[in-house]
Amino acid sequence: MFCPKCGKAVKEGEPFCAGCGSPLEESAPAKSACTAESSPAADAAKDPGAGARRLRTAAAGLPNAAAAALTGQLASSQPGEAVLGDVGTLSDSVSSAEGVLNPFKTVLAGIRSLWKNAVGLFRNKQWIKLAVAGVIAVAWVVLMILSRAGIKVGVLNWLTFAQGGAGRGVLGWIGSLLGKTTVATMFFSLFSGGFRSLGSGVRRLFSQNNFKGDNLGAFLLGAGGALAVYQFFAGSAAWTDGMAAISGAILSLTALGRSGGFLFTFARSLTAKAAGKARLPQTEKANGLLSGMSCGFTLGALVSLIPFGWTPVILGGACLAAGLVMTALSGRKKEVSAA
Repeated sequence: MFCPKCGKAVKEGEPFCAGCGSPLEESAPAKSACTAESSPAADAAKDPGAGARRLRTAAAGLPNAAAAALTGQLASSQPGEAVLGDVGTLSDSVSSAEGVLNPFKTVLAGIRSLWKNAVGLFRNKQWIKLAVAGVIAVAWVVLMILSRAGIKVGVLNWLTFAQGGAGRGVLGWIGSLLGKTTVATMFFSLFSGGFRSLGSGVRRLFSQNNFKGDNLGAFLLGAGGALAVYQFFAGSAAWTDGMAAISGAILSLTALGRSGGFLFTFARSLTAKAAGKARLPQTEKANGLLSGMSCGFTLGALVSLIPFGWTPVILGGACLAAGLVMTALSGRKKEVSAA
């Protein structure tokens, strides 16, 4: 059996193509998307991937703009992509195609969702998650105090990113806080059902065509952006900062395998294609961007072993420049072909 869109061989009975993500079976959109007794949230409680499959199948039969709005809600059924919950729950904040696929609105919706989930932990008395978050916070404070007292705790600093980015002024503390948030998010993600999505992300990373056509530009941009973000987290990167990069790589692969959550929605918003007043998703390019991010963060962790703290941003700048050139050349080629 072959995918009708990209021609990739797929297993019999698979709901979508592993190469391009296109649905492989027809469905009744209204029934799939709107039936009261079976919703994406309910499906997600039983099966982490069920809600995403239902929404994609429903979107297959809708017009482009409506499909974009529907698939933008995939994040709401994905577990484990936040420090204290699911930062990817965007459906409550964004309802239109333009909103779902606008990077700025996507970030704002993610922040609002993260805040709601954090408050929800107290309201719902989820003491175990609160206790874990408290332990992580106390560990950061203790390790920072020990380090300032001259007591070496290198391995623990590496594991928790306790010292990362600190001591560089306001921007340094902001980067340090975001890096610590990334590390904590990674731990919560893995222990909230993220291992399966991580495995799927690794398989998808090696199965899709990241070095072909538009995907190569997106891949290089993702790698460059990840390296620059890691530099912002760490300041002058050292081996003790590597956990922030490892966490970024794991979260990128988890989003790639899940095809949902905040990172996936944000990647779709960055790679969306303008079509009149709407901006429509390009799933393959979004996957290429996430693949590049996972590789960029991994490279950042490796180059942290080099005794020169600004290696990540130098490599990141080179990747970003190459990605912009490849994207421009790909666009020019399409214009020539269309003419």
